[in-house]
This record gives sequence, structure tokens and C-alpha cells, in this order.
Amino acid sequence: MSRPLYIASVDSFAGKSLTALALGLELRESGLKVGYFKPVGALPHEVDGVTTDEDAHFISKRLNPEAPVAAICPVLLTAELMERAVRGEVEGLRDRIKEDYSRVAAGRDVVIIGGTGDLARGSLLDLSGPAIAELLEAVVLVLARSAGDDTVEQVLLAQRLLGERLGGVIFNFVEPDDREALEGPLGRYLEGRGIKVLGMVPRDDLLGAITVRELAEHLPAKLLCCEKAVDELIVHFVIGAMGVASAAKYFRQLPDKAVITGGDRPDIQLAALQTATKAVVLTGNIYPSAVIVNRAQQLGVPLLLAPHDTLATVERIEQTVGRLRVREEAKITRARALFEKNVDMERIRAVIGLTTGSAAE
Repeated sequence: MSRPLYIASVDSFAGKSLTALALGLELRESGLKVGYFKPVGALPHEVDGVTTDEDAHFISKRLNPEAPVAAICPVLLTAELMERAVRGEVEGLRDRIKEDYSRVAAGRDVVIIGGTGDLARGSLLDLSGPAIAELLEAVVLVLARSAGDDTVEQVLLAQRLLGERLGGVIFNFVEPDDREALEGPLGRYLEGRGIKVLGMVPRDDLLGAITVRELAEHLPAKLLCCEKAVDELIVHFVIGAMGVASAAKYFRQLPDKAVITGGDRPDIQLAALQTATKAVVLTGNIYPSAVIVNRAQQLGVPLLLAPHDTLATVERIEQTVGRLRVREEAKITRARALFEKNVDMERIRAVIGLTTGSAAE
């Protein structure tokens, strides 16, 4: 019989997909047959004529590639579906979820169930996180961003909503001060309330990185050169609005960066190209000079032409970073290393109902 483990979060963009993948890979390497299922998705993605969820398809390919594409994500939250739900025209979703889950779970020791958004997402369809957990009789692992007072209160509310199905909490993007509190009085408080603290994963620059391609898509910006480098990862962002001498000194201190500067600042653009820069974002829809384009082509550094001014471009970048899906192998490798070091796998196995080295009974 398969053990279902639902990965939920008290807020959006808490790292559910990456946690599901890292956890699934860890369990699979211990000898278990692991499946992945996402009952409710929000990222429509077509595969061989079948529309599924993009994250679900990516993770399923890594954990259970033989699973039917049509079964890995039975419900997609579209505007049309939500409108039909309001009119009372939607029926049978819960039955479909149970049926497709059974198809994915067949022959599996453990099935990782991916959540969407926060615990409330899907409530309009009676498919909230707690409702899904009850429907599939799953243990729930809740993710939380950092460990501030607001987040801890959300975790306590999650316990009230989930009851005995709450297996524990993993804190993501943990700062040093948060870790000290979680290892001390705050952790003891949560454990005393019956909430197992199963992990404290620190904030990591690489996991917050995005590719040049993703940056261009989300600004949106026009790629002017160096298409072969669009899959390079950007870890840092620097605004080039200072004097060229100060800029050059600052640029040298940060590797793997994108420099955002006005299209009318060739001095800053050239200074950026002379350091370890992954991309230069030219704001204001101002094309660079031929000298800059030629130099960028020589160095293989993409130039992105953004239609907005510098302030608006920076705001769009801030909205984008941290909300992008994990696809790059470097991120997956890094996440697994952090997961192995900072998450208590033995306690998670116990929560699921497994013993060391065993398959599900």
C-alpha cells in the first residue's frame, strides 16, 4: 500500500516543488519506489496533446516517468474553471482526483503529492490543501518561509486546519537569527505544541538565481546578442547608476551578476562587461552603441533591451526573483545538498510510516 505525503505551504512560493523533488529523490535512493502526483495545478503545459501542469510534468519525469501524463495532474485552475465553479457547473473533480491518484500510486511505496499556492488555494472547488489531504488520506508536510512571528502563527493555524494529518514543518529561506530561534525557544515551543520541526533550510543565492532567458521573458526584454548564453544563471543584480569608477570597483566584487543600467550609459555598460557579468539589462528602450554590442559579442555576454525605465525594471525583477520554477541541474544538485544537511530524513520517514531501509507495508 502506498504512503501518501502531501507537500503544502502556509504561503505561496515557499519551495514546494523543489522540496517535493529533493525529498522524492532521497527516498528513491534509499530503495523505495516513489511516485509524484499533483491533484491541482496552475501552470498549463501541453505534452503530446495532453494538457497538464508544467511543474507536475517536470517532477514526474524525474521520479516516475512511466506515469500516464493524463493522470499526474487531473485539475488545472483556469479562469474558466473558476467561473464555472461559481455558477455551480463543476462536478466530479474529487472523484477524478481519487481515480488518477490510484493510477499513479499503483506499485509505489510512497507518493509525493504536490500542493498549489497556500493551504486555501482551491477552496472554491472544495480542493483546498486540508480537503485534498483528507480526500487522499495523506500525511501533510508544511513549508514555511523564514520563521517570523507572522509565519509561526500561520503554522499554528495550519495545525488547527489539518489536525492529526500534520506531520511537521520545514522552514525554508532561514536566516541565521531565525535558525538560532528555531534551535532554541521557538523550536521548543512548536515541538511542545505537537508540531515537529523537520528541517531548517538556509537561504541560498544559487536557489534564488534565474537564467538570462527567464529574466528576458519576465521583464519582458529583447535579446540583442549572445543567444547561446541565455541559460546562464544570474545570482546577483546590480543597478549601475553611480559613477564609473565606483561602479567598476563594485562590479568586481560580485560574480554571476546582471547589471541594470540606462541604455544611455555606455561607460557603465563597458565597466560591467569587463567583470564577471552574465547579462547587461539596458533600460529605457535605448539601443546600445555598436562598440558595446561588439564587445558583448566578443565576451559572450547577452544584452537585454528593456522597455521600461530603470526603476520599473528593478521592480519587475524583484517581483520575479524567487517565484520561478526550478529546472536547472545546478539548482537541483544544490537543493539536494542543502536538503541532506538541513532536513531530518529519519523523522520524515517516521512521519510517513517507514523504517530505515524499508519499503511501505
